[in-house]
Amino acid sequence: MQESQTFTPPSSSLTEDEVKRRFMPFLRDFYKNRYEPMPNSVSAELDNVSKEGWVADGKITFRKSDGTPFVCTYEATSRDKAEEVKFQLNFHYFLWDCGAFGVVCAALAYVFFYQTDLPWLAELKTVGNIGLLLGMGIIGFFGWYFVMQGWRKYRYIFAIQQFKQYFADEQWVAIAEDVFPSPNDPYMLELRNQCVYNGIGLAIVPLEGMVRKVIDPSRLGIFGKDRKMTQWVTRAQWYQSFSQNVETMAARRPKTPDALTAFWNKIYRTVHYLVIDPFKRNVWSLLRKPAGQTSSAYNRFMSAQGVQKWVAMLAIVVIAPLFWRVITLSDSKVADLKDLQLRPNGVNPEDQVGYLVEGELIPADGEPTGVPKQFPVSRDKKFRDEDNTIDLSGGEDEEEEEEVEKPKPVSKPKPAAKAPDACAILKTKRGWFVQDNSYTDKNMATARAATLRSRGIPCEWAAQTCIAADRTGWLVWLGDLYPTEAAAKVAADNFKKAFQRYDLKNGSFLVRKLR
Repeated sequence: MQESQTFTPPSSSLTEDEVKRRFMPFLRDFYKNRYEPMPNSVSAELDNVSKEGWVADGKITFRKSDGTPFVCTYEATSRDKAEEVKFQLNFHYFLWDCGAFGVVCAALAYVFFYQTDLPWLAELKTVGNIGLLLGMGIIGFFGWYFVMQGWRKYRYIFAIQQFKQYFADEQWVAIAEDVFPSPNDPYMLELRNQCVYNGIGLAIVPLEGMVRKVIDPSRLGIFGKDRKMTQWVTRAQWYQSFSQNVETMAARRPKTPDALTAFWNKIYRTVHYLVIDPFKRNVWSLLRKPAGQTSSAYNRFMSAQGVQKWVAMLAIVVIAPLFWRVITLSDSKVADLKDLQLRPNGVNPEDQVGYLVEGELIPADGEPTGVPKQFPVSRDKKFRDEDNTIDLSGGEDEEEEEEVEKPKPVSKPKPAAKAPDACAILKTKRGWFVQDNSYTDKNMATARAATLRSRGIPCEWAAQTCIAADRTGWLVWLGDLYPTEAAAKVAADNFKKAFQRYDLKNGSFLVRKLR
């Protein structure tokens, strides 16, 4: 009886081994024309591994015409291994960037509030400041998370990342024709862009016909200066050396656990089965991308995110001293800071001249506008020891008799006190003043000052030489000296309104600084 044979149709897709073997003749012909290798120096091997664990599906070595060695490796990918050449979100690296950006946002926001509204920051106390930092950090974290996911920086391709770990003169990615459905596939375009950027060659291996070259690799590995050399062996040689090393095998042999380890494993398996596994399957798989992938492959080809750690550390160094100063501010210091904030332009309102009522200036005779904190004490010696407190109690036993005013004896007029030297004031003090006008004649300056004083506007006149030795003439200045330029400008605006009220002619006031 003749046995029946089952007919197996030919596969319509190349396997990874077929891609490896079909790509090797193409490389031989390519480098034969490109570098003209020395006769009998070309060596081709499949399934190569290194002592560090890197895998190269194929490797060609030869000596160029000048005698220098040349190494070329390639990664072959079939349709069933398409994940090796499709980009994924490098979630581990992406989370580190989100965290670093969140810390930087918290630091910038804290510095801003520290400079603009320190009393409010101090009133939050310790818990409030911690909450502010955490809130700003969370806003920065999720802002980067939702906005920057599509950045090309986080597109991770396994084959490209593996090539970055070791040095070879030239490297190739060979993919089967059916790995991508079309040349315009987004994964294909990203693979091509990263190959161009890293100087890696790209070729397509069809089911039938010749290999199609897409991108040539950069000559002599100009992108591999920072990569290390590695020693390659075939996969069969690696397994053979490992099987002959009995001591290594014995060291890797599992040991019988002791009683404590067995008890711990029993608890851990229960928690893992009932809590950890359901959480990973139902919650964590939805939060992370790509779903179902572990970060072991990413960590294998990525550094320990040193840049992100340094950025976060520097931001914390900036925050720490400011945070400590804020939470240690005393209540009296906070009250002083709030009082300074209430002063316009940092000037005490009691030191200003004139009253503002509904936006209209009512000038006073050079007296402060604020309410005095106590009843003024008379300069006369006979009233200095008396109680000058105003009684506002309104008691019922208060006498309402009117006293008859006695006529005051006429006293001889005292000689007028000598007016203080205005020039001495300008020479001994510092600050800003409002100049009304300047004159070449002294009589004109004194007449202008007398006119202004008759209208209740305080002013002084002095020689220009009081300010600078090289100036000539006389000037008239209004009011007092002011500590800042902003306060002097505010006073100039007030004087301008007063001049308009009394129909006084004036030019544009000049705010000047005493040197």
